[in-house]
Amino acid sequence: MVREALRLEREAVARYSEHPAASSDPRLVTYWESLRRNEAEHRRLLEAWLRARGEDPDRDAPAAQILGAGAPDADEGATDMAANAKDPGGVGRHPLPPAAAGIRGHATEVAALRADYDFEDEAVAIYGHFAYRAEDHELMELFKELARGEAGHRNGLRRTLRTVEDPATPVILFCPLCGWQIDFGADPAEGTEGKCPVCPGRFALRPDESGDWTLERLAP
Repeated sequence: MVREALRLEREAVARYSEHPAASSDPRLVTYWESLRRNEAEHRRLLEAWLRARGEDPDRDAPAAQILGAGAPDADEGATDMAANAKDPGGVGRHPLPPAAAGIRGHATEVAALRADYDFEDEAVAIYGHFAYRAEDHELMELFKELARGEAGHRNGLRRTLRTVEDPATPVILFCPLCGWQIDFGADPAEGTEGKCPVCPGRFALRPDESGDWTLERLAP
């Protein structure tokens, strides 16, 4: 179970390292980086647990295919997980509603956030299941703590998606010239122009083929 949890945490660190590199929204870059750091700490705890028992964290372990295997879910605070695990059929997932119609400029980021949400929702279920199965008290508490953290990630991703999908949220992108932030306002139209507040860069919003905002450099 610990090696499967470690595999899960290493996958989480990898995904939250990749997403910021593909985003131009400084708020999302910051949030994904905070998730990466937190998952890296989870990884460290699991590696430390193995090392304390004379195990090599980097030794290959069989890939346990437990995602989507009907593992019980934990509640929002990851409390009373053992009781939940006794009745898998009575505990549901927390699926997201369909994406809001008419989202412009953030198609790739919204898809990534939704995939992250599903990943974290599944992780809460897995750690709740592991906590119920663990015979070692210290390990049970570790899995409970991991479930609490992943539940927080899940809830934070839900809030972030609401914000990104809300037309009232301003579009703020990195300046391609200097890296500062350019605010294009709420629900901007294609061609909306913006000037970087700290350098001479002037840009216009353009959608690309993926449905993401790109910036067209304008003459000074």
